[in-house]
Amino acid sequence: MVVKKIIAIFIVVFSYISTSAQYSFFDEIHLMDYQRNQQLKNDSNRIIVNSFMIRSTSAFQNMQNKLSSKPKNILKSLIVSYDFQNNSLLPQGVNDGIMFPARGWQERYSIGINVQWGLLDINYQPEKLSIQNSTQEYYAGNPDDGNFMFKYFGMVANNIDHFRQFGYYKIDTTSFGQSRLGLKTKHISIGYSTENIWWGPGKRNSLIFSNNAGGFRHYYLNSVEPIKTFIGSFEFSAIAGTLDTTKYTDIDQELLNVCRPCKVYKNLDQRKIDAITINWRPKWVPNLYLGYAFSRQYYVNTKNAYGVKYSFFSKDRTQQILGSLMFRFSLPKDHAELYGELGLPDEAAYPWKFFKEKNPRTGFIFGANKLVLIGKGKSYLNFNLEFTQLQLMNPKNIFNLGYPFAGGRPNGWYLNTSIKQGWSNNGQLLGAAIGPGSNSQSFSLSWNKGYNKIGVFVERVAHNNDFYFSVYYNPYATGFGYGYYNRYWVDINTKLEIQLMPVKNILLSAGFTNTNSMNYRWIRYDDGSLYDEPSSLTDKFNQQFQLSIKYLLHADIK
Repeated sequence: MVVKKIIAIFIVVFSYISTSAQYSFFDEIHLMDYQRNQQLKNDSNRIIVNSFMIRSTSAFQNMQNKLSSKPKNILKSLIVSYDFQNNSLLPQGVNDGIMFPARGWQERYSIGINVQWGLLDINYQPEKLSIQNSTQEYYAGNPDDGNFMFKYFGMVANNIDHFRQFGYYKIDTTSFGQSRLGLKTKHISIGYSTENIWWGPGKRNSLIFSNNAGGFRHYYLNSVEPIKTFIGSFEFSAIAGTLDTTKYTDIDQELLNVCRPCKVYKNLDQRKIDAITINWRPKWVPNLYLGYAFSRQYYVNTKNAYGVKYSFFSKDRTQQILGSLMFRFSLPKDHAELYGELGLPDEAAYPWKFFKEKNPRTGFIFGANKLVLIGKGKSYLNFNLEFTQLQLMNPKNIFNLGYPFAGGRPNGWYLNTSIKQGWSNNGQLLGAAIGPGSNSQSFSLSWNKGYNKIGVFVERVAHNNDFYFSVYYNPYATGFGYGYYNRYWVDINTKLEIQLMPVKNILLSAGFTNTNSMNYRWIRYDDGSLYDEPSSLTDKFNQQFQLSIKYLLHADIK
């Protein structure tokens, strides 16, 4: 009766409130949050001992099979899903896989079946995507700064594929989605896959791999469940794959046509990527998980000075590197957890490098999760806080020393002057969705019972402060420096979502999102308001609606 009243109130609220958007989609990476909370609900980790710092469709299915009452079935999983998303004005899209950040509506269809027979492990789960891709508002940069767009391309756009629009026409595409073909034993799996992968403990962001972009083709060698040793248990994942270079170009590139020499033609050679992550659960601190991740990407056909093609193990080839250290500390008796990730761009994240380097470009994610059990624990409240910083902390890493008006240095996270697609796959970021130089703070509160959920989500995102300081701050003015503090591009996202399982194995999800985007793309036109008040001419407002319907075999949560 209480639940019915809550749902009725929720529906009434939906009628009067529009809110903001992160993810309401029931993808398998998102669904692992329920398994993760299940671990925190118990007084010990005897059943679920996974770190949840390696997440994917295959990891979700492995966990479901472990918890299933029918583990010997050949048919392990059957999934049918439909996702719908509509943006009223801005190209909002976060952690939604193959879907694009686009204005207007888009739909994704997927059917998946997982069969395991002996050692053979087959998951066929293609995805079909259709996008309206409505034309966005014209963007001319800052009219008071004739070099504004040249600075933006020189520092950011020329060194990463991170587009706000993909062409001007409707998009229809099909991919293998979350498919894989491999062999699996009790502890190890090996094979070929196109599924999304998420490395790291973060729920909103991850430094190296998230599901913000579509999955890429890769060979994998993974642990299936933690491998026990005399010093504790280990999980690992190693991949070697191929990234997709988008066929689209930045629509803002047209603003640079007046300066033909300024245009950068990116190398469209095939890019390879390989990565490894290892997580350790020490025997002496059984609720602590420590992890390390390293990844690199490079062009396939690069050659040395003698015209010899580099081998896989060559260390002196041109490449982009990312590394991170991570931890997760679960407190099952308190039904809580703390987690974090520290990383370096263009560096292997060995611990001493965070202290020995003169100007480390540290990025970090820190978060906390707390469950408050209601009654006998069948339902609970879930609080989550998460903070992410990718903004460079030292101004020496941002400015061209001695030339403060020349534009910023492309030193930020995910940017690369040699691999000019940056840390992207098919034009979307592989890591944290907030992007280079950005920071975010988020809070969520939800009531949960099994897969049923009613929740609110609030987030602040400051977009690319590295670029902001490079164009709006003069370190030489008046001896102390001078800048504009009223032109930060900040999004305030607020979201209301509901997730229901009305009948067994059928999952329904809907979310409404408001995005108040202040000084959109770092521009503020004066409309007569006070200096530090919002401008109606350059602040934007977006409403996003998300709907997800999924049939999931063996969806029980015990």
